[in-house]
Order: sequence, then structure tokens, then C-alpha cells
Amino acid sequence: MKLIAIGDNVADTYIQQKIYFPGGNCVNVAVDAKRAGATTAAYLGIFGNDDRATHINESLKQEQVELVNCRKAYAPTAQPRVVINDGEREFQAGPKNSVQHLLALQLTPDDFAEIKKFDVVHTGIYASLENYLSDLHDVTKVAFDFSDCRKEHYLKQVLPNINYAFFSGADLSDQEAEAFAKSCLTLGPEVIVITRGSNSAFLLNAEGGYYQPAQSITVTDTMGAGDSFIAGFLVSYLNEPDLCKAAVAASKSAAATCKISGGFGHQKSF
Repeated sequence: MKLIAIGDNVADTYIQQKIYFPGGNCVNVAVDAKRAGATTAAYLGIFGNDDRATHINESLKQEQVELVNCRKAYAPTAQPRVVINDGEREFQAGPKNSVQHLLALQLTPDDFAEIKKFDVVHTGIYASLENYLSDLHDVTKVAFDFSDCRKEHYLKQVLPNINYAFFSGADLSDQEAEAFAKSCLTLGPEVIVITRGSNSAFLLNAEGGYYQPAQSITVTDTMGAGDSFIAGFLVSYLNEPDLCKAAVAASKSAAATCKISGGFGHQKSF
């Protein structure tokens, strides 16, 4: 199974500890897919020209993630700030005018020639690639992370071009998760996945739905757990389209991430 992730890269910055970790949904999914057993995992995105970009780049290479047609811009890396209050993680806005704030990736024919070599392309709501989804869908399967976005007009625009749709829904009850997933499935995707924090994830395809409980572990840091769930699911499901087996693999992948600090480690001080 070969996966390429296209989109954002960030330096998750833990202010109190004065450390940062490489991250971003697409970076995390690429790394976690490789760790989950993907024969090839690759990343395509725009790097800044600061030390954080260099560290993210080097971390991806250490994780054996291929860098495909990546760009470099004269701007700082996005640095979302993480603050721990009473054991709870809170995000705060980082410096403005970062690569992620200023630039959107423009895909070229050369990019598409590379992308079609992969079994699946993963991207998400923060990658600003909505205008390319139809073209991506024409050349390979598409996985998309909607985060907690459930706006009807946006779903109608995006879901017809998606094979595997992932949502964050910690606020949804079982009944609400099922109803929402069923409504999304009618718009075109093969699979709808709703992660719900420590509550059971709900997964749905044309054959039916399945609840996957979270693994029982001692949590170190939940950063990137949802991205690991996505990667674990995709690697398993594209190797064998069994919803239950893929759900278990996804849950185990997320649990492994929760046992380490940062999205996939590689801590650096600042």
C-alpha cells in the first residue's frame, strides 16, 4: 500500500516546556502510515526557510517518508502554541504570516504524474486543496480529514470527490454520529469515520456501521492521535477492505501515538 499526504506542516510549540515537535495533519498521517506498514509513504507540501522547517524535513527523512516535489518559501513555519492547563491541552494561535497563512499549494501536471503512482492521497480541510479534489479523485483514491467541520454546503462540495472521509466528533452522541455518518455516505464516499476522543469511534460503509472502543492505555500526550487513527485505518483498509479489522488497526495506531510526546516524537528545544 502506497500513500501520499499533501498539505500542511507545522511546528507544534509547547510554550511552557520550550520545546516543539514536527506536526501537521498531513505530516503526521504520512509518518504514521509508514509506521503502520505502508510500503511507501510520501509527503508533498511547502516548507518555510527557518530552523523549524529544517527540523520537520529532517524528521520526515528519518521516518523514511519520501519528499515528493516539495516547495520552499521565504516565510516562517506555522507554530501553533500548546498550553497545558490542569492536564488539559489547549491550542493558541501562533505567529502570523507563516507559510500556512500566506500560501496555498498549487498542483502542477508533474505533481499529478507523481500522485497517480500512489494507492491513496490524503489531505484535509487545512490544506486548501478543495479545487483540486475532483482531479485528484480522477487519478487515485482520496482520503480527507474534515476535522470538526460539518457545514452542509461544504460537505456537499467536498464529499462527492472523497473515498474515505474522517471527522472529529467528540461532541456527538451515538445517535447523532450514526445519523450524520449516514447523511454523509449518501454524498459519495466509500467510508465515513467519526473519531470521538475517548469514546468509541463510529465507522460506516455500505455494508453497515461499526463502533470501535478506544484502547485502554496510560496517556502521555494525545497530540496527533486522530491523525494516527486515519493512517492506521487507511493502511489496513487498503490492504484488506474489512471495516472491523481496519477499525482495530486504527485504534491501536492512535493508542501508540498517545504513549509518546508530540505527534510522532522528534522533540526539539527552542
